[in-house]
Amino acid sequence: MTTVLARLRGALTNLDLGVVLLVAAAVSVLDLLEVLKDGQSDKLILPVLALLAFVWIRDRSRQGRMADQVAALARTTDGMWRVLASGDSVKSLSGAAITRVLAEARAGSDMWLFKGGTGTYIRAVTLPECIERAKRGRSRLRFLLELLDPTDEALCASYTELHRNLSQDGSEEKGWTSLGTRKDVYATILSACWYHQRNSQLLDLKIGLSNTISLFRCDLTSHNLVITQRGPEFPGLAIPRTSPHYNPWYVELENSLNQTRLLPIHRATPLSAAPTVAETRDLFVALGIPLTDEFTDADVADIARGALNRVDPYRGRVQVPGPRTASVT
Repeated sequence: MTTVLARLRGALTNLDLGVVLLVAAAVSVLDLLEVLKDGQSDKLILPVLALLAFVWIRDRSRQGRMADQVAALARTTDGMWRVLASGDSVKSLSGAAITRVLAEARAGSDMWLFKGGTGTYIRAVTLPECIERAKRGRSRLRFLLELLDPTDEALCASYTELHRNLSQDGSEEKGWTSLGTRKDVYATILSACWYHQRNSQLLDLKIGLSNTISLFRCDLTSHNLVITQRGPEFPGLAIPRTSPHYNPWYVELENSLNQTRLLPIHRATPLSAAPTVAETRDLFVALGIPLTDEFTDADVADIARGALNRVDPYRGRVQVPGPRTASVT
């Protein structure tokens, strides 16, 4: 019954266009049957064109009003979230539901495309678990990362300030520094290169550095797209692969990655089981993003340790389920 009503509403919405087509078809048929006298069909063309122009102008006006409404709604974070969440195939997630969906994706996806800030959760949880699954299944893994450019000090400072402003008093984010943000990004890059060198036959890796910041983090897998904010305790969205929204988002995210500053992963210098300060510095020189004098040896050692630290940064903030063997559908 709902489907029938929806179709009736759609038909009524386009009634004027249907009338135009019906009149044009009737005139054409009458002219072909020679029912109309010479010149009469020509006289009917102008009214039909006028009616068609009216429909076109009204449709343009309707689209303009809708665009204005969407733009006004999207000016706030909450408004943009409602725009993103519109549609029956998009599901809202929160808390444990976010960690559960991501855990299920890690257990069965052969592709991961991430767009976000520092990629802390990616290096600590997502990448190691996906690598382990690929090794068990002897399968290839395509891993694509779009991160902040750690060489852009102003960008990282803006990102840090944004999250400090949004954080609650007493939270860890209040203590964030620009240098800490940059160290986090470098640690994620080091981690990805470390895993790639040990799994080059399984891992297809691409890393791009972006010069823009966003509140949203996108994790696109073979099964779904999960859009989160500043952690699993904030609202998130899940778009399944069966949704008509999935493929456009896939194209959008991959196109965004291809417009970033792509790192020459093939030039990465060798890394030992526990990368040293010298190895870490050499790696980033080879990748074209050298560590400046601002980074002391102690900072570089922190980067190397953080790269292989598999402690879940969200542990204790929400329930974190263990990975399942079944994939997300």
